[in-house]
Amino acid sequence: MEAVSAGHVSEAWWTEACKKVKNALVFVDGPTAESLHWSGGLGRLADAGAKNVKEFSSFEKGSERDVKAAFLLSSPVRGTTATILKDVIQASSFQYCIIITSAHPSVHTYARYGGRDVDDAVLTTELEQSVLTWMGNMNYTVEVFYLPLVIVPYSEDLFFMPVFASLYPLLSPDVPRISKHHQAVTRGDKIKPLTGLGEVEFHHLPHEMRVSVRQLVASIHSLLQGMNAREEIFTIGQTAHIIGTELDVFSPARQRRKVATNKVSLVVVDRTLDLVSAADHSGDTLMARLLALLPRLPGHCLDSAINMAPLCDVHPSCEWTLVPGCLAPQGKEQRAAEVLRSLVTAPAKETLSLINKHVVEAASRKDLPPSSPKKEGKMMVDNLKRNIQQFASDIDAFTDNAALLQQGLGAVEALMDPRHTHQDQLLSLEKRLLQALGDPEETSPFTQVASPFSQVFQLLRTRKSHGVTLDDLLSLMVYVASLGGYGVFSQREEYALINLLSHAIVEDKEELSDLLLELVGDEVDEVSALKTAQSIASQLHALTTVREHLKNYRSVHSPGDGVEPASYHSLLPRLVQDCLAAPQGEITDLEYKSAGFKDLIKTGFSLFVNVSKPSPRDAPVMLVWVVGGVSPGEVKEVRRTVKALNSPCRVILASSHLSYPRDTVQKALQPNFFLRGF
Repeated sequence: MEAVSAGHVSEAWWTEACKKVKNALVFVDGPTAESLHWSGGLGRLADAGAKNVKEFSSFEKGSERDVKAAFLLSSPVRGTTATILKDVIQASSFQYCIIITSAHPSVHTYARYGGRDVDDAVLTTELEQSVLTWMGNMNYTVEVFYLPLVIVPYSEDLFFMPVFASLYPLLSPDVPRISKHHQAVTRGDKIKPLTGLGEVEFHHLPHEMRVSVRQLVASIHSLLQGMNAREEIFTIGQTAHIIGTELDVFSPARQRRKVATNKVSLVVVDRTLDLVSAADHSGDTLMARLLALLPRLPGHCLDSAINMAPLCDVHPSCEWTLVPGCLAPQGKEQRAAEVLRSLVTAPAKETLSLINKHVVEAASRKDLPPSSPKKEGKMMVDNLKRNIQQFASDIDAFTDNAALLQQGLGAVEALMDPRHTHQDQLLSLEKRLLQALGDPEETSPFTQVASPFSQVFQLLRTRKSHGVTLDDLLSLMVYVASLGGYGVFSQREEYALINLLSHAIVEDKEELSDLLLELVGDEVDEVSALKTAQSIASQLHALTTVREHLKNYRSVHSPGDGVEPASYHSLLPRLVQDCLAAPQGEITDLEYKSAGFKDLIKTGFSLFVNVSKPSPRDAPVMLVWVVGGVSPGEVKEVRRTVKALNSPCRVILASSHLSYPRDTVQKALQPNFFLRGF
């Protein structure tokens, strides 16, 4: 069991996919391209014999000489995906088409027919017939394969599925939208409206969200199948409950559990239960600063775009012509893989020392004299930059160490960014807010938010002179709302917040960030600003109540006293620690999903005999899936917790992507992605 990881399973899937692309023109959609980026890149397809690789787009096509095509798709072949597929095929001269989709056959069926009982093979046959029709000859060849090419294997005990980055936990303001939509599509006037988040189940969700949940469930099932594992399911949070329930009743998963020999505990957690570490500006790990300060690689939600100008002889006015660097290791570069792990599991200074050590060693092997001493205590960011620049004069040395040098340049770019100091300023504000919450004599933190010297009212009026943006204020508001929990600010303060924020949006309408424009909309006026402020206040209020029903994890904040200062206790590391070490049955907030008739018998028997429910640590492997992203700080804390406990249970952490303040504000302060427009 120990030899099997998500990386091994993903590697097996990519190996199968590469067998299909020989002599083919390959079309890859965005999410699959991101997975490929972390699993060998374009070179992998070229080595497998692909003639060329193109974006999956209606504007692309094959030449007359291209008779074989392979399509690597991340979603069910319907709607826009089917339209693009049709456009590409009809504009080309293919005689042999291979479609590799990451959507399980049952997901295709559900996307097309909903809950109706239709054989999955029927839809596959229909797709094959449609493709033959588009090719113009029913005697040509079409093959359809299911390979979930969705995993980004970050390390042995950490992986991501970025295709599900839009799947975010529901909040209470989403409930009226869900209820209204459900009543409309079912056309049932007698259907009782939903009154709370706890009442929302899978069948209430809009169709697109149900399809996304089903695809996530099918992907987790396929991963567990690759691990030959049968899982015990535990959930905390309402969206996690929905996902866990669907996996529990997923028919292929039930069949797998009957024959699988390895045990795995699957713990599904809602991100919104604790947004503090996802919204803070901590620089504990270097990855946190990279995410906050560097742009994402175009089309990606995990990797960052790195300016390669310091290693290229390019005039500053022409830097835009350079292809950006990235953080993903290339090939089997072990040093880059080690640095990548360190970026999320080690302190920033330790990671910086590790990068400099590898760069100096690489330079010495290539007879490139280092420009700084090897003493790590003396190492500075500018010295690392000069060490990296030594490789600019030797193309072979640069090529041999390309992945490491790109990671080093990324660290240098982030730490030398003028906004780096601003991040520290925001971090100091967060620490002040943490202490303000801990002192009952202090007024509400929402009257002091984001200011080291006065209240938020004064800060909003003087935000430009103090260099604090509205985006900064929003991230700090999310931080406080999630940290303080229920009752963190009164209704009166909520009204004041709406008034101040709406006025600030109108005043700054000519210089609003892309994030705020996304929240406000195309027309920025007093009406839209007021609606946006009201919506933000509603979302913030929802964040304060999201843990209200919990017992073990109702609070993530410990008030200070005369001896100890106030402190924050991240929910995810606490949950992992309790799963590994807490006495049986003490984690009352963790909902257990029975896995079939056998467990129902045990449950009934427990009414007469003292039978405790299973614990996540009963299995040799515990897979923790966080719905909505996991922060680098949480990854670091979970790793430290697991190491300290020295538990025989291996913990694998997984999510859709890495969270950072802008991503958190974008997802937490507007309606759920699948409910916008309702």
